[in-house]
Amino acid sequence: MISNVMVIGLMDDVISSNTRYIKIQRGYRNVEGVFVEDRIPIRYWTRATNNYFMTMAKGTLVGIRGRLETESEIGVLIMCDFLETLHLPLKT
Repeated sequence: MISNVMVIGLMDDVISSNTRYIKIQRGYRNVEGVFVEDRIPIRYWTRATNNYFMTMAKGTLVGIRGRLETESEIGVLIMCDFLETLHLPLKT
């Protein structure tokens, strides 16, 4: 089976040496009128731990294209084939 996934969201917490979460806001509000955010695990295709994906600041807006994979510890994750930085977080 072949899968192709595209997501746009904010970089979030690190899970392991080459996997981290991305926060994605749903396109609709819940019954309380609040947008729900989902955290989806993303793994970068390289095993190198010093890659740009792992050193991005939390809150960086990114576009990711990849494929769905399963892993025993995490479950379903997106294997990132292409990464584009769309906006860096503002420094306060």
